[in-house]
Amino acid sequence: MKGVTTMLNAFFFRLLEAAERARREERGDSLVNWVVLAVGLAAAAAALVALLKPAIQTGGQNIVDFISGSG
Repeated sequence: MKGVTTMLNAFFFRLLEAAERARREERGDSLVNWVVLAVGLAAAAAALVALLKPAIQTGGQNIVDFISGSG
């Protein structure tokens, strides 16, 4: 989990760096805003999935057990 978080942080900061460079070069504020929004949403979704992974796996296994009749 720590490796995933570190990788996400590195990716996020690299994209923020690119967004800041684009902002300084004044290529268009709306594009930068959309990129920052997309990166933020992707990071939030990845963090949510990482946090909920154990619950998702347990729930999925319970469903499989129920359907197969072994539960």
